[in-house]
Amino acid sequence: MAGNARALIDWHSNLWLPEHLGPEQRAEMGSKTGRSVDASPAAHKRHVADICEKFVLVAMRWNRLGIHIPNEFVAEYAADYKGRAVGFACVDPHDANAPTELEHAVVKLGLRGLKLSPVYAGFDPWSPEAWRLYEVANALKVPLLWHQSAAYAQQSMLEYGNPILVDRIARAFPHLRMILAHVGQPWTAETVVLLRKHKQIYADLSARYYRKWQCYNALMLAIDYGVTGQLLFGSDFPIQTPSAALDSFRAINDWGEGVTMPRIPDSLIDDIVYNRPLELLWPDGIG
Repeated sequence: MAGNARALIDWHSNLWLPEHLGPEQRAEMGSKTGRSVDASPAAHKRHVADICEKFVLVAMRWNRLGIHIPNEFVAEYAADYKGRAVGFACVDPHDANAPTELEHAVVKLGLRGLKLSPVYAGFDPWSPEAWRLYEVANALKVPLLWHQSAAYAQQSMLEYGNPILVDRIARAFPHLRMILAHVGQPWTAETVVLLRKHKQIYADLSARYYRKWQCYNALMLAIDYGVTGQLLFGSDFPIQTPSAALDSFRAINDWGEGVTMPRIPDSLIDDIVYNRPLELLWPDGIG
């Protein structure tokens, strides 16, 4: 871990082995984007754990796409960084035993949240199968991390992706904390409206810094709506390392010679990067 006077927290990082990803996902993330798909424990340690003060890890279970990053795999790695790492479990709402699996992941494995993606897993976020998971998470007082945004696998289901669908869930569970990953892209305006409406919802900026125009506009909307305090820094490692994500974020105002745009304040960038403690989502601490 870098000895930085200002603690860097990565609110969104991935951990997997090649066999955990389906072939389409490996192709999409690798050959089509040109980005690294190495999220092995060794790579994560080198690029995330050795750099960041604290970090969030996510499991995935998207059965319809052949993606399965086991809860046990994430929990075992997180246990090596007790007090620094927070793991999110993932279960598939289509599985009859999904509520039991979630409770086991939290109570027995020590994971501290639930990762969900209606787009990848292919479920209606208002369905009874999904609703029972919100009830379990609410009872266990663990937050939800939504991939409620675009996905590019051919069989992903964009009709379930708009963040506005989360509004009904936030109304039903007003104390259930949530994070919308990737600022809900491409629905960044809808995400900002949700942040304004529901103070228990946050959004991470992971995998947006290199989509410079989209990230810039999302930040300007957040400034306009007064919700920048609900924005979180994340890398989406291995899509970017935390160091590369931070460099991209700091370059958000660099448009090239002769181009003048209203600036995202440097003080706001520092605020998002260094003033978002994990206690925002886990007020009782992470152990």
